Amino acid sequence: MFTEEIKNQLKKEFEKLIEPVVLVLHKNSSKLSSEVEEFLREIASLSDKIQLSVKKEVECLDYPCINIRTQERDYGINFLGKPDGGEFQPFIKTITMVSTNEYDLTERTVEFIEEIDRPVDIKIFVTKSCGWCPPTMLKIFSFALVSEHISATAIDCYAFPEMAVKYNVAAVPKVVINDKVEFVGVKDENDILGHIFGALS
Repeated sequence: MFTEEIKNQLKKEFEKLIEPVVLVLHKNSSKLSSEVEEFLREIASLSDKIQLSVKKEVECLDYPCINIRTQERDYGINFLGKPDGGEFQPFIKTITMVSTNEYDLTERTVEFIEEIDRPVDIKIFVTKSCGWCPPTMLKIFSFALVSEHISATAIDCYAFPEMAVKYNVAAVPKVVINDKVEFVGVKDENDILGHIFGALS
């Protein structure tokens, strides 16, 4: 599936991994699920610190769903669909973030996030050709990495058109928080934080 050049690049990236990462796949009998499983098996084969686990118990919105976690903790970071095209690099970066527990947030933002004590569900609607989707995904996944109360799911609009219609996705990235507050486009972390607290008010 991957060229030798890409495999070598991924192996180099995965040298940064510290904690073992588990890619938990929630799948059904669809062709897309089979493609995602093959995709993840190839990624897992490139590092002894990446494990693929296929389970039915994962809580997610639909199939196929990938949960990116460590062996000790589920951060509530999910990807709905097949993370290729423009979604590939942020998916790989998320694996590294989860393994190293490194995120791109200011100390002030982290302090505010740590005050959150109620569930926050964030949906990030993306497409493979969207240039602004990767930074939005990574920023919001960082929020989920910091707080046990925040879960974040990136959703491929083309793989799940009914969901995109349900949430009136006309442009991406579109972010929906607790099915209450939404915004479109790239926002800085202060804006995202404001929207999260707005959804909790």
